[in-house]
Amino acid sequence: MRFRQPRAALALAALCCLAWGAPAHADGALHSLWELHGRHNTVYLMGSIHVLRPGDYPLAPPMMAAYAGAKSLVMEVDLGELDSGDVQTEMLSSALLPQGKTLADVLGPQRHARAAALARGIGVELSMFDQFAPWFVAEAISQLQLAQMGFDPQSGVEMYFMDRARSDGKTVAGLETAHDQIALFEAMSWDAQAEYLIASLEQAHDLPKEVDDMVHAWQRGDTHWFEQQLREDLGRDPGLYQSLLAARNRKWVPKIEALLNDDRDYLVIVGTGHLVGRDSVIDLLKKDGIGAVQR
Repeated sequence: MRFRQPRAALALAALCCLAWGAPAHADGALHSLWELHGRHNTVYLMGSIHVLRPGDYPLAPPMMAAYAGAKSLVMEVDLGELDSGDVQTEMLSSALLPQGKTLADVLGPQRHARAAALARGIGVELSMFDQFAPWFVAEAISQLQLAQMGFDPQSGVEMYFMDRARSDGKTVAGLETAHDQIALFEAMSWDAQAEYLIASLEQAHDLPKEVDDMVHAWQRGDTHWFEQQLREDLGRDPGLYQSLLAARNRKWVPKIEALLNDDRDYLVIVGTGHLVGRDSVIDLLKKDGIGAVQR
């Protein structure tokens, strides 16, 4: 998903899914990077953090080597789509509440009071989002917090490699479209969106430490850390887990497997949560007889 990586209620993660592959070593020998081998090519699977700080660069040499060897880049979504006027219009339409409704209306008195108090506790007035859907409010507030901590979507892993790919003349494609991602949130009921917002705000005070922990876990390829976080967060809502992670993984795996029939090397970049644990891309590939080696 492109809206916010450490989705407080989602995955502290993206960036927010869950333990698999070789265990991570304390000496930092492993990274959030896996290799698949076809008959004539290699497909690299890189776990991303959708927002990073400029100081988190340079990336580890194995990640840079995977990019250098790949002829094509595949991401969750081709970020070039986000510049489209049609996509921007669709996103705004999805983010806005229907005419005549307010955030207070869809949350209800008790949840709205709770959300307003939690938001005020981190210096945000909920009233500024009165015309927006709860899912968007959760995303926007997290983005505000991340910006205050120095995180920048322009410094995210996907944006970094997409800019390099454009300069290097490599092709860029998406496993799904921006419309697909927007539709995930549109499909959520008002009640589910309300709970998503409350859960996100309840974790807001812990976000600075959790994000810092997430970056460190990602840098050392610590799949167990991501598994634990996802179990704690998404385990509370099996429906959300299925729609945002497991179902998407199942749709992506045939597309990734098809890349192994090519003679070009590919770098596939998705949120790290999609590559660790039960029902992850790595797990589903294994069930299809395709082994992935963590690097």
